Amino acid sequence: MRFNVLLVVILFVINGCSGDSSDKLKDETLTDTVEQDSIVNNSDTTDLSDTPNYDPIIVDSRLPEDLVDSNYVLTFQDDFDQLPGTLPDASKWLSQLPWGPSVTINNERQYYTDVLNGDTNAPNPFDFDENSNLIITVGLNSPAQVEATGLDYYSGILSGAQSTPYKDGYIEAKIQYKPGVAGFWGAFWLLHRYYDSPQDTGANGKRRTEIDWEFVRGPGGEFLGGPYDTDRIPVAYHYDDGQWSISGSGFKDTNGSPGLSVQCDGTEINNVVGIGPVQQLNGEDLAGEWHRYGVWKTDYFIKWYLDGEMVASVCDPAIVSQIEMYPIINIAVGGNFPGTPDPTNYPTSMLVDYILLWEPIASEN
Repeated sequence: MRFNVLLVVILFVINGCSGDSSDKLKDETLTDTVEQDSIVNNSDTTDLSDTPNYDPIIVDSRLPEDLVDSNYVLTFQDDFDQLPGTLPDASKWLSQLPWGPSVTINNERQYYTDVLNGDTNAPNPFDFDENSNLIITVGLNSPAQVEATGLDYYSGILSGAQSTPYKDGYIEAKIQYKPGVAGFWGAFWLLHRYYDSPQDTGANGKRRTEIDWEFVRGPGGEFLGGPYDTDRIPVAYHYDDGQWSISGSGFKDTNGSPGLSVQCDGTEINNVVGIGPVQQLNGEDLAGEWHRYGVWKTDYFIKWYLDGEMVASVCDPAIVSQIEMYPIINIAVGGNFPGTPDPTNYPTSMLVDYILLWEPIASEN
């Protein structure tokens, strides 16, 4: 009898424990199920009708980091993806300067063949390769071409005067030029829109503004502090038809009077050193390799970029151009800047992969 009572007690305890454990397990399972259902239900029942439908942000890797978060958009593009043997796109470019091929400056020795206007006085300097690059060639004229042009070299120039004038924007060209060419003077530069016109009010009344990247090799020396080699590239800003210049020889007028301005990092630009040429830190020759040359211009500053990095600037609204400017790319030969060319170095050429312009989105206000 005592054994039976003990057995009943043991069975009662076991059943009680089993029930507690089972109920606890059920409670935990139920809790997990409720939590999971809650998550699923929240996901299923969320009202997405008011969620903004944002377009994906696409960052153009060619923009300098300074402009990645800006409201600048691509407004002009020429990738030069044309067939060999064709001419540059006449809807985008002119093949002459405003003063035409018969006027030379700086004692230069090249004739810019105006092929887009049917000029045959000198050879066609433009072509395209199979890698979608523009080729600008400079070479020696024949005796007959020298007689027709009055100059012993031919070359090419492309001007965006009709297609790409802009006031605020970032423009960039990817360029490669050859090393070891004496008297070479290639350039990617900006010129004021209204040449010799009452509308050319320039920088707060200053006229004939110009922003330069210049690829030079030669003894030079007459200005901008030559001699030059292709391990450095001068940058310059000119206005009032060059009477004032911020460049390698300093900031001064035609009479040598000193001036003073400032770069965006606070560095003074004075009449001794100016901005100075841009050089690679490791002394690398910039010729023979592809590099990206850019200019960011607003009404308040001008900034020069090499491969996406700012290398020089002018931050003086009193002198920065506040008129539309447009890009030019060309090769000059000889003259005051690079000095006497070596005829055995010619013909030579410069390759251009693209020219791109970004401008700010117009305000809706």
